[in-house]
Parts: sequence; C-alpha cells; structure tokens
Amino acid sequence: MSHTPFNFSRIGIIGAGMMGAGIAFEAAKAGIQVLLKDVTIEQAQQGKSYSERVCLKLIELGKMQAEQMAPLLANIHPVADYDTFHDLDMIVEAVFEDMDLKKTVIEASQSGLRPGAFFASNTTSLLISELAESSQDPTNFIGMHFFSPVDRMKLVEIIRGKETSPQTVEKATQLAHILGKTVIVVNDGPGFYTSRVFFNYLLEAISMLLEGIPAEMIEAEARQAGFGASPLAVLDEISLPLMLHVYDQLPSLSNSQRRAYRYLETLIAQGRSGRKTGKGFYNYGESKALWKDPTLPTSAPLIDEGTIAKRLLHVMALDSYRCLKEGILDSTSDGDTGSILGIGYPRHTGGVFQHIDQVGLPQFVQECEQFADKGEQWEIPDSLRERG
Repeated sequence: MSHTPFNFSRIGIIGAGMMGAGIAFEAAKAGIQVLLKDVTIEQAQQGKSYSERVCLKLIELGKMQAEQMAPLLANIHPVADYDTFHDLDMIVEAVFEDMDLKKTVIEASQSGLRPGAFFASNTTSLLISELAESSQDPTNFIGMHFFSPVDRMKLVEIIRGKETSPQTVEKATQLAHILGKTVIVVNDGPGFYTSRVFFNYLLEAISMLLEGIPAEMIEAEARQAGFGASPLAVLDEISLPLMLHVYDQLPSLSNSQRRAYRYLETLIAQGRSGRKTGKGFYNYGESKALWKDPTLPTSAPLIDEGTIAKRLLHVMALDSYRCLKEGILDSTSDGDTGSILGIGYPRHTGGVFQHIDQVGLPQFVQECEQFADKGEQWEIPDSLRERG
C-alpha cells in the first residue's frame, strides 16, 4: 500500500438514527463537512440534535470547551434528498439492517461520489460482497462497522468484500483513524467477526436458560467474569424482534440457533419484546428486575461455580478460532482487540486468544469437550484438537 493521505473534507451519511448521528458527530468533530440525510428534513435535524446533546454533555463534564460546540455543529448539514450529494469523498449508509433497503439506498446515492471516493456500509452482519452488487464499482465498496454509542466506542471493524480493493481498505482505515478510532480489518462472512462471536455469547445464554439454569445465575456470573454487559440484559436492549431479524438475515441456522429463535418468538408473542416495551427477560418499571419464565425447567442442573462464566468465555474464544481458520480474521491480535473494544469481552483476559493461552490449549480443548452435548456451537475444529 502507498499510504498516500486521502483528503476527507466532505462526506455523506445516510440515516440519521443513533448510528448515523453518532458517525456525523465524530466526523464533524474532526472538521469534516457532513451531509446528514434521512427521509424527512425533520428526522435529519433530529440526527443533528444528537450532536448538540453530546456537546452539552461533554461541556458539562469539562471534556469540551463551550466555544467548540458552534463550529462543530456548523459542520453538520441535515438534508432530505440526494440533490446535494455531489463531489463527496465518501458515503456511509447507516440505515436499518435490511438487505433490500440498504441496496436501494446504495443504488440511489452512489452517483454523489467524486472520482476515487468510496462507499461504506455500516452493517452489523449483512454480507458486504452481496451489498456491493448494487454498487457501480465493487472495488470501491467496503464495510465500516461502527459500534454504539459511536462517540464512546473506539472500535471500527472494517470488512473487505470479495472485490474490495486494497486502496479502498487504506482509505477507510485512514478515515477511521481521523475519527480517532482503533481499526481491525476482517474479511467478509455472515456476521463478520465481532457480531458473529457476540451472537454466540447471546446464544449460549439462551441455551443455558432452556437447560434450566436460572437467569439470575447467568447474569450474575457474566458480570462477575467481567463482561461489558450481561447477555440477557443485552438482548432486552437490542430488542428480541431485532435479534430475530438478524437471524433471518443469516444464510442458515444451526439447531441451537433454531431453538433460540423459537424461544424468542414465544416471548415476543407474549408481549415480552425487550426494554422498549417494558418487559423482556427483565421487567421494567420503577425498577429493573429479572423475570422468571414459568415454562422453563424448574430443577436447575447441578453445575460447579464458574461453569457459566467458563461457557460464555470459551464459546466466544472457540468461535474466534474458527474465524481465524476460516480466514475471517487475519490475525489473533485483531481477534483480541475486536473482542475487547467491540463486544465487551473481559479486559482482564487480554482478549479471546489470550484467554485460550491463559487457560492452556490442552485444557481449553478438554473443557470445550465437556460442553459438546450443549449444541453445535461447541464443535471443535480438528486443527484445534491436533494443536491441543
């Protein structure tokens, strides 16, 4: 790579929800002119208002000077159509996680790029190579997976599609660094790296619930292990319907994933869709309290202290190894960085691969084998057995 600096003075962001608004704030803070587009000008302006709220909070905390707010906000230009999308150095779409919607947006907006510019999709799990089919030039198309809230989360996961050029990877990396982000570069596949491994964290929690392990034990051990957030609380925050939508976008589901899918469907049918509806795995009111599902097994299996945490830690590390062998990850260091900065893997471990090293490979394989009857997520690659 030449590492020639690419000029970012004017970019387009499509979708002024929490993700798009957060990216707009970071770009505006870096001195970049941002066209922030949504369906209506009111929605686009609401996206800009997010930056105002962040600024006021930072000023209150003493992390920003009051006089810095006006020039930052002046860099964000709410728009409701693509007429102003011209001579842009890059476009990032941050619309709802739906393949057809994203393809429509890509087709409608890409003519706004100047020569040499690139198009990025902020997606958590959709295949970049498939999205790139709607691009005029797939070599200039890439995934840039930001994390929420964008102004506080340091990681950007850059995803190469099958035809993404090295130059486009370099430009996307430069932009992420300008925004003050730490970058990992991964290759295309369902869920890429961070989302795929995080889905296993959530899946393992649901699997344990269905086995009869009490929700309070699962949540408590996850917190004690040092995870950024406990899995059932995360599912409520995501919302259960959105989790099903993510599963719907995957090319196929394992038996374990199908069991989880059916259980989430059952909860949604009971009106337990997550925090926004006031009830999910937790009940939300004056206080937040775990809900006990009377339909789950009442006699919990006998488990040793620390087994729940071990399952959550190991299942993510095991799938990270698969990602390395499948070529999703290029290096163990990217896996360690991505797991800690992107998906809340306990910092004290050093990351998923350092966790395997700390446990010791033979012991790690042996302990994973103990969970072989819990689902396909525990299948151990032959190459790992050989190394263990």
